[in-house]
Amino acid sequence: MNSKFTWTAYIPACIFTGISIAAVFCIAVCFYPGLSSMLFILIPAVLFAVFTLVWLAYGEMRTKIIRLTLEYDHMVIKRYYGLGKPETIYYTDLDGFNIAFLPAAYTSYEYLYLMRGGKKIGKLSQFYHKNYADLKADLQTHIKYLDVIDYNSWQEIKDIFG
Repeated sequence: MNSKFTWTAYIPACIFTGISIAAVFCIAVCFYPGLSSMLFILIPAVLFAVFTLVWLAYGEMRTKIIRLTLEYDHMVIKRYYGLGKPETIYYTDLDGFNIAFLPAAYTSYEYLYLMRGGKKIGKLSQFYHKNYADLKADLQTHIKYLDVIDYNSWQEIKDIFG
């Protein structure tokens, strides 16, 4: 079984592109001699843009927007919308999976964290994966359901660099 993306999975790519273009423009403007008085605004804007790009690339695209292929005795994870290097993981090497619920306006989204050695190695979500329920059902036949955990934004930020 192969994962399929929802239309919302492409929002981070659009934001990433827009912020990248804006950051390049801001950096170019910083070197324009007539606008040196604007540096106190442009430098924080560029720093914010860089932080946002790191979060989108390493936090969203690398860990959450993944293409997952479930096979008989293993799975293949491709990060970055399925464009990354394939990583084969055997079900026997996994500890299991945890579930968390991310609250949103008027609803909540379920996240499934694939665990190996006590660490999250991949995340599936209702928000990014169209066939999330089918993937979860198939995974339950191969690996152990561990627990429901509380969604923690700070932990998500730590996972970007871990």
